[in-house]
Amino acid sequence: MTKLSQRIIEILLRSLEDGLDHKKYYESEFKNGHGYLRIINYTPLKCLDDEVEGLGMHTDMSCVTIVYQDQIGGLQVKSREGKWMDINPCEETLVVNIGDMLQAWSNEKFRSSEHRVILKKPVNRFSLAFFWCFEDEKVIFAPDEVVGEGYARIYKPFVCSDYLKFRESSERGKFEKVGFTVRDFAGINL
Repeated sequence: MTKLSQRIIEILLRSLEDGLDHKKYYESEFKNGHGYLRIINYTPLKCLDDEVEGLGMHTDMSCVTIVYQDQIGGLQVKSREGKWMDINPCEETLVVNIGDMLQAWSNEKFRSSEHRVILKKPVNRFSLAFFWCFEDEKVIFAPDEVVGEGYARIYKPFVCSDYLKFRESSERGKFEKVGFTVRDFAGINL
């Protein structure tokens, strides 16, 4: 999964501006990243009369997240128009989400996907999620060449682990601040 994540990052870097030295940025910015795997079990309520949110709208904290969902489904992504779209399970298919750290590093050339999980059946739903991130002490700061001449910087520099701590501390008692994003943490008001 680490090799796949690294390959995805390389492809994404190549899709940036013509003339951008994607190899230079991969080596200097992404080479020391790491990943972790979560097995996620969504347990439905005993009585499921209607659709129930298993996990509310959120963005991932990672650079990229690779997801395998079981055949139960329930993953939804928000479209540009603000509508929720089902990501139906397909055998031998993985879903790739851009995460907040890549969004900040790219000065929003890449956008973190807003998504949620909806429980539609009264059975447990399982998914595997591999989160690939920068190293904990990395300072996330969009390089000038990535920001682009004439464009404003959208994020102030921040340390990766500080953002993770921000998202993991929650008054609501959940494992992360659902609905909060990197803009809430390090966004510059333009």
